[in-house]
Amino acid sequence: MPPEPVTVSSPKIISIRPARPRNTTSAPRVRCTRTSSSKRRSGSPEISGGGPPQQTERPNIAMAKSRSISRAPPFPPYTRAAADCKPDPGLTRRRGATSMRRMARHVLILGGGLAGMSCALACARAGLPVTVLEREEEVGGLARSFSQDGFTFDFGPHRLFSQQPELIQGLSDLLGGDLTSRDRRSRIFLKGKFFHYPLRVGNAIFSMPPLTTARILLDYGGAKAAGLVRRKTDRSFEDWVKARFGATLYRIFFQQYTEKAWGIPCHTISADWASQRISLLSLWDTFKKSVWRRGDQPRTYASSFHYPRTGGIGRIARVMAAEVERLGGRIRRSCPVEAIRVHDRRVTDVRAGGETFPADEVVSTLPITDFVRFLGPSAPEDARRAAAALTFRAIVFVYLFLDRPSLSDDHWIYLPENRFLSNRLSESRNFSEDNAPPGKTVVCAEITCAVGDALWRMSDADLSARVREDLLGLGFAAIRPEEILAVRTIRAPECYPIYDIGYRERVDAVLQHCNRISNLLPIGRSALFRYNNMDHSIDMGQRAARALLGQTRREDALSVASGAQYFG
Repeated sequence: MPPEPVTVSSPKIISIRPARPRNTTSAPRVRCTRTSSSKRRSGSPEISGGGPPQQTERPNIAMAKSRSISRAPPFPPYTRAAADCKPDPGLTRRRGATSMRRMARHVLILGGGLAGMSCALACARAGLPVTVLEREEEVGGLARSFSQDGFTFDFGPHRLFSQQPELIQGLSDLLGGDLTSRDRRSRIFLKGKFFHYPLRVGNAIFSMPPLTTARILLDYGGAKAAGLVRRKTDRSFEDWVKARFGATLYRIFFQQYTEKAWGIPCHTISADWASQRISLLSLWDTFKKSVWRRGDQPRTYASSFHYPRTGGIGRIARVMAAEVERLGGRIRRSCPVEAIRVHDRRVTDVRAGGETFPADEVVSTLPITDFVRFLGPSAPEDARRAAAALTFRAIVFVYLFLDRPSLSDDHWIYLPENRFLSNRLSESRNFSEDNAPPGKTVVCAEITCAVGDALWRMSDADLSARVREDLLGLGFAAIRPEEILAVRTIRAPECYPIYDIGYRERVDAVLQHCNRISNLLPIGRSALFRYNNMDHSIDMGQRAARALLGQTRREDALSVASGAQYFG
């Protein structure tokens, strides 16, 4: 049963100091530095081995001259006090009883991932008092970075890209221009061969035996002909892929990896996953992009990405946190939420880390399942049932620190076959040379699983041995025992929301209840059960802050990454 809401007779109230006014002088724009791939070669996670996450740092405020982007920056340099901001009187909450535009109201943000920190930064810059409650020792969520013995590494590969250039420019400004651009290099290893990913028609099809190639082309032709006669709605991942690539290519390239990653059959996975995550629309689209790669590529815009030169991907959240605290905001680390008290359709306070935090406005980035559990009996039975039926895929991250310059030039490699324990491999030094000492590398293996299953419970020694076997199976030179400098494992229980068929109705049932709570706004991947990217989470946070300021509707924040467009 969910826990009862916490009742405290004499709660310890945390005083919130108002944010200091922000200096109105904004730093000049800086441009990202582009680095070609050819120059690159010469609950809470359980952590095993190594040291703590990287520590909080101050933002780089070095001035640099460059041409500015004409669009408004994503982190607007608000220069007026919050009380002077005049919101649009028509922008009220849907219920009409309570507005999210009350200036100088204290904002309590649950979770310090990218969505939460982005919202906190925008609120602090606007002069709103803000407190962030983060359960981990450091902010960033799954976009955290860790350091150990001169290595910097992330929760697997993280690539920052966006269809909003002003968002990237704003982050570059925040990091003092220390944001590089990289040409993406990713491959898939199948049947003893490497294939480019996203697929290239010549590499993917004509590398197959002639009979297989003929079957691929015939299946594709049959699928297209069937679609012309009677186009049915794609209900599952299997439906979506077969209709666009044919049954043979579906079985070879899509089915194995998808079922290995998610642990459920493809016919039970929603078509939403395919429409948002497969970069090419069809086999014909694959052919066009292979022949005219320099043409308009609306679904493959992620052929390059951005990454901090130093500090790993987690540097983004750390610099945001430092700026929030500089502006007077509060960030309570190692402060897990324990209960949320609701009265008269308002969150009155939140119990976290053994303390009680009052709230005027609440922005939650907590996993949707945890949020409902923290509400206790105040959540209706239908919302509790719906939340209980939503599941996240867990990942075990295994890091091998090697006394070897590198294994490959790839940013990541997909391993769809079940003979490999790992789903994906990556090397952090290929994202930035500063992520590893000279002549050394760290390899990250991602192993998807369910919390409590055999993979989750596998010992660190067995995991390390199996990952070394995977590397040998890829054709890399055997790793000698003396080359292994260290091994580290991190178990993360709530990584990927599982898009099984019917998930959307269950999410809607929970969010409908959340919408009845007048001072609550859920944002972010876990809170909305939406497998969005880093730029989406940052965008959500900024829009949520604008909703709190009365500059837009709350629905504007909820609409980010809600369609069937390609996410990359």
